[in-house]
Amino acid sequence: MKSLNEQINEIVKSRKSMAAKRYDLVKLGLQPHEVYAILHPLPAYCKGFDADGLTFGVEIECYNADRMRLISEATSRGLTMHSEGYNHVDNNHYYKLVSDASISGYNGVECVSPILKGRDGHNSLKACCEALNATGARVNQSTGLHVHFGAANITEAHFCNIVRNYQRLEAVIDTFMPVSRRASNNRYCCTLCNIDMTGVNTIAGAQRAMHYDRYYKVNVTAYNSHKTIEFRQHAGTTNYTKIKNWLQFLRKLIAWSYNNTIDTCNSIAEIPFLNDTEKAYFTARAAELN
Repeated sequence: MKSLNEQINEIVKSRKSMAAKRYDLVKLGLQPHEVYAILHPLPAYCKGFDADGLTFGVEIECYNADRMRLISEATSRGLTMHSEGYNHVDNNHYYKLVSDASISGYNGVECVSPILKGRDGHNSLKACCEALNATGARVNQSTGLHVHFGAANITEAHFCNIVRNYQRLEAVIDTFMPVSRRASNNRYCCTLCNIDMTGVNTIAGAQRAMHYDRYYKVNVTAYNSHKTIEFRQHAGTTNYTKIKNWLQFLRKLIAWSYNNTIDTCNSIAEIPFLNDTEKAYFTARAAELN
């Protein structure tokens, strides 16, 4: 009897089409995000940095979210969820529902994940999205999706490279974001285009360059309180597929930034760390939003 890893390797190395490989991997019981990671591994440029081992967390802003019903839906999916007052306390154990004055709409809430990692983290996040959708939670222009990646093991030079590369990609990223999340249209995720990162190679230096303000598309002040780097640009969504693809984009950006810097990038097709499937996804998003 072949082990699961042996069966996976056999499928990956086969001469079957990509669609056939996906089908065979799903038949083995793998989740969609696991299949994606297996068929689209991070390239050699990431050698030396374990991007797959990064912890992550999300904050999903939404409205029309009845807290007690949401807790019930989460519980039925094996998640622990608590309703709390406004706070920024991290935890490894449960989702929390907190208030956020920036959200417009009845029953506005920010659903904050625990610290997540790997396959289990993605499964948990998918279940959370299902619970939100089961309650009829909605998003509008006042809501955002904030993503944190653990940065305790990211060097200061690498950290600054991440910020610098995002800055140089910003105009392209704007094309697959709603108008409300673009260059200068949202005071809660301000543009990086006017930030001078010349010669900045420390986290403190990046924070000074951003005037110690957290309301940028990349929030570098999160490092002080959470030991994370936060990405604030994505629009509010309860769609797991959108969240998964944005997480993958950011994970690859972080990995690329370990050994590389971007000089210029003028289109999605030029983003150096995306494969063809990923470029097609974000190109379709750009077409839909424009």
